[in-house]
Amino acid sequence: MVQVLDCTLRDGGYVNNWEFGKGVMRSVLEKLNGAGIDIVECGFLTSKPRGEGCSLFGDPRQIARLLPQTNRRSRFVAMIAMGEQELSPERLPYRREGDIEGIRLTFHREETDRALRWAREIQERGYQVFVQPVGTAFYADLELLRLVEQVNRLRPFAFYIVDTLGSMYRNQVARQFHLIDENMDPGVRLGFHGHNNLQLAFSNAQTMASFQTKRDVILDASVYGMGRGAGNLPTELITRYINRNIASRYDAALVMDVYDEYIASLRREYEWGYSVAYHIAAVHACHPNYAAYLLNKQTLTTQDIEKILRMIPRERRVEFDRELAGQLYARFQSRSIDDSRAVRELQALLQGRTPLVLAPGASLRTREGEVLEFIRREHPFVAAVNFTDPRFSVEACFVSNHKKLDILGRDMENLEGTRLFLTSNLGAFAGDCLWVDYDRCLSGDSMVADNAGLMFLKLLERCGVREAVLAGFDGFRQAGAHYYRPEAALPVNAAEACEKQRRMEEQLGKLSLDLTFLTPSAYGVKQRVH
Repeated sequence: MVQVLDCTLRDGGYVNNWEFGKGVMRSVLEKLNGAGIDIVECGFLTSKPRGEGCSLFGDPRQIARLLPQTNRRSRFVAMIAMGEQELSPERLPYRREGDIEGIRLTFHREETDRALRWAREIQERGYQVFVQPVGTAFYADLELLRLVEQVNRLRPFAFYIVDTLGSMYRNQVARQFHLIDENMDPGVRLGFHGHNNLQLAFSNAQTMASFQTKRDVILDASVYGMGRGAGNLPTELITRYINRNIASRYDAALVMDVYDEYIASLRREYEWGYSVAYHIAAVHACHPNYAAYLLNKQTLTTQDIEKILRMIPRERRVEFDRELAGQLYARFQSRSIDDSRAVRELQALLQGRTPLVLAPGASLRTREGEVLEFIRREHPFVAAVNFTDPRFSVEACFVSNHKKLDILGRDMENLEGTRLFLTSNLGAFAGDCLWVDYDRCLSGDSMVADNAGLMFLKLLERCGVREAVLAGFDGFRQAGAHYYRPEAALPVNAAEACEKQRRMEEQLGKLSLDLTFLTPSAYGVKQRVH
């Protein structure tokens, strides 16, 4: 028999910090129970519980107060995640009538022995145990068989194939299913927890449902796929699929009620689901936060990101290490060169003139007339950062970003008459350019170190420049109409924009340059009076 386990309140909690609200949680559990969902996961059992409206619980009795009191059709469970502020078994009360029926125990490979001891203790306290090893796809056959042998002695309620990184294809799912099915105690159910990094969660679930086996198969899902990163198999899809192709057992309308009444509003506030970052991460079988970290740098093409992901040692790919990601990014970008020729040529171009540095903020468009009038009146040395535009008579263009260089390369006529300065991290370029040492342009703050505008100002410092006028340096904003050209937009969330703003202002203040802003700017440096 194929069964569905809904994990919206647990896995979906990664999206909204588990802050669903007490009334919402009670209603979701009621509706999923009414829909006939076989197993419903209520949240985490943790040593660091939160308030009543949060699905992080310190005691199964807290969950019991939220469960339907009559007509219980579903089996209710919670998860203990080893290594994530887990609740140890000795703090679990013995199960009594009306409590959750089961506990899902998830653990990493090195935690296996302790996890199996914990599973035994949980069973002894009256709960059904679901054994869920993280990253099953990365187990060698013999490792998996040894684990199955240990699990057989335990005889849990269920054992899981967990596609932690969303990197499994149908043939891999089939291979692990048959390996486990042939060797596991027939009384143990076999579950599958997929992620949608490759848009294969639904396909892999159908594959699992199609196998001929005497044991029950459990498919994990969440409403609208709500979950960390690329999300999960959508409950509404798999229940309709089972209704149509296997047996009509679920009230799909009640599942959609959960979406309409609760999840839809969360979707407007938060993002989850397929993205390029999670796709790239899955292809290289590494934690999605590596790809997200590199994408958030907003300086790399997807090919560059893939090159960096390939640099991650295989044994360190499953768990995200921010320090390692930063080191690999710096190593990839760092190409020390002798850039004395570029410095000399820039000094010659300046000829003692005050530089006007253009960045792609929206004020460059809204104050275009004032910028052009300043150029006509003052005859500054006009330099643009990561873009160019013939209307501003740009004499030099500074580029430190792979993505922006690709855009400029498709629009080469705009570079006619403009001297191109490229940082050494960009590698080969077929056109005429001058190379600048990337490392010597970096500032001391890793969050804004490779901001192109800041890097060019540091280059001007090296050229002996004492003052500069800036236009289009509006400050960090959430993407949209805040950019001069749409392709210049750098999407950041509000909190990140605020922090980058603060750090950028701090780094600008450390420059020896006397900076004046020709157009409105959020940076706290003096404004030019027209």
